[in-house]
Amino acid sequence: MITLKNKQASVSVDLAGGAITGFQLHGSPVNPLCFKLPPEKMPENNKPGVPYKGHFVCVGRWGIPSDGEIKAGQPNHGQSAMLQWEQVDQTDRILKMQVNAPLDGLHTFRTLTISKNAAAFEVTEKVKNINSLGRLFNIVQHPTLATPFLDAHTRVDCNATSGINYLFDKDPLQYAAEWPKGMCENGDIMDVQTPDMAHNSVFSYIVDKNDKHGWITAYSPKSNLLIGYVWKREDYPWIDIWQHFVGGKIKYRGIEFGTTGIHKPFGEILENSNTLLFGEKTLLHIDAGEELSYSYGAFLLQPAHGFTGMDSITVQKGNLVIKPKQCELIELETGFNNL
Repeated sequence: MITLKNKQASVSVDLAGGAITGFQLHGSPVNPLCFKLPPEKMPENNKPGVPYKGHFVCVGRWGIPSDGEIKAGQPNHGQSAMLQWEQVDQTDRILKMQVNAPLDGLHTFRTLTISKNAAAFEVTEKVKNINSLGRLFNIVQHPTLATPFLDAHTRVDCNATSGINYLFDKDPLQYAAEWPKGMCENGDIMDVQTPDMAHNSVFSYIVDKNDKHGWITAYSPKSNLLIGYVWKREDYPWIDIWQHFVGGKIKYRGIEFGTTGIHKPFGEILENSNTLLFGEKTLLHIDAGEELSYSYGAFLLQPAHGFTGMDSITVQKGNLVIKPKQCELIELETGFNNL
């Protein structure tokens, strides 16, 4: 475990799986990224590796492989999330790390920088195809919330627009909905922002096409704590909300964002002709030797009394301008370099 600190907060990374497993304000006991999936709950094809935890990254694919790929040893969500990462360099504010995923033929180099003054950090990940052939490709960031931060009153805000329930991927547009609504399998419409029914699914939405950046926040009234992410829309045009209930109570919520909104093997996406939804790609191609770069920023804050949700987040010269619905404008000196 490697921890970077500034005057406001700390961020911790576990080299086992490369996950960001801690992000806390100093003096606060609440860590929104405390999610840990028990080893026995991992998919069978992932059990030889590291269990999912905190905020991990799905490099190469999002979701399950095909039957043939599973027989060849492929795990869900790509191999990088279940391998040991290598620490390359570290200073007071910067951590550099990397991992080779031979089954995917991909190398990932990550630079994480904690802000100088704000409770925030920035991540840039460069993914290179180390195979001699090009391949279909996706990358999804998978921050996952759990108790005590997560409960029935935790609210998710984002600049999502049109979306689908991933179970309807064969004919998704027939069952489309607008954020914050989501259509269930029985036709019921639920509130995905603060779930008003116990329903396990993944709802995927495109980021507002009028915005330069995508953003998502989760707010816990119980702890008066908000965690947020922001990124270039051109990097990650999809927002994916995973929710898992046990005994009628919310257990996990993924506030995910990435290059796809379909949680299926590549072959099924091609077979169902769903490589384009709402004018957005659901599949990418990374050529032999090609390197792609993706960045995002994360932040924490404790909103003022009367906070009822987030209206917008913009990036101005690397700093965040945060507009709550009924509170004063918040400016964070994040100093992000790649957004």
